[in-house]
Amino acid sequence: MIYWTFSNFTEFTPQKTAQLLERFFSNGEIAEFQKFTIPKRRSEWLASRLLVKQLIQKVMDIKEGIPLQSTTLKKESSGVPYIVIEGMGRVGWLSISHSQGGVLAAFSQDERIRFGVDLEHIEPRPLDLFEDYFTDTEITWLSNSEERCKDLYANLVWSAKEAYLKAIEKGLQMDTRKINIHPINEEISSNGWNALSLNVEGRLIQDWKLLFSHYQDYIMTLCLPAVHEQQLIEVEELPDLEV
Repeated sequence: MIYWTFSNFTEFTPQKTAQLLERFFSNGEIAEFQKFTIPKRRSEWLASRLLVKQLIQKVMDIKEGIPLQSTTLKKESSGVPYIVIEGMGRVGWLSISHSQGGVLAAFSQDERIRFGVDLEHIEPRPLDLFEDYFTDTEITWLSNSEERCKDLYANLVWSAKEAYLKAIEKGLQMDTRKINIHPINEEISSNGWNALSLNVEGRLIQDWKLLFSHYQDYIMTLCLPAVHEQQLIEVEELPDLEV
């Protein structure tokens, strides 16, 4: 099973930040947090870690006696995130993304299930993004789209590429112009997930399933093995955090 959740967040006050760090984070995590000097980056780091900790506790049904401090998000040298729980070691597979006040996280207890998620706030994208990262087919599709849809579609294409590259653990090491994205259905549903066509180096990829959802002012994308498409579960009720 792959469990996912989304949350909006606002910047925390200094007092609230101090309380959250003391209550839910280890000394190592606090030291990492203190390296950030830009308020926005601090808030993103804090909000994303809190969401991940809550998601892991919920999914793994960890007993109340094990505090959130015991769940730590770490990263490989490649940037791939992973979870370590004190007394249990490294567990499961995690993917996370944040953008403009939103956080999207997905987790599976089965570390063999690889997947990637990406979150993008829908906003205008610069022309050089298209020229440097999009295929000619994608650019043509965007150019011919209705004006009101251009920003949504541009962010969708970029987000889908990011999700796929996270799933195959390559990040931006791969030329994104080798990946061609297109909605299977031009009519985008506002409920649930929509499917995307994924073509890599001229070949239709069927082993991976690429999905997206338009929620509020965001595009959420998820790339997962096709055999696990029916195992996607939204986690809406997360533990309350009392400080």
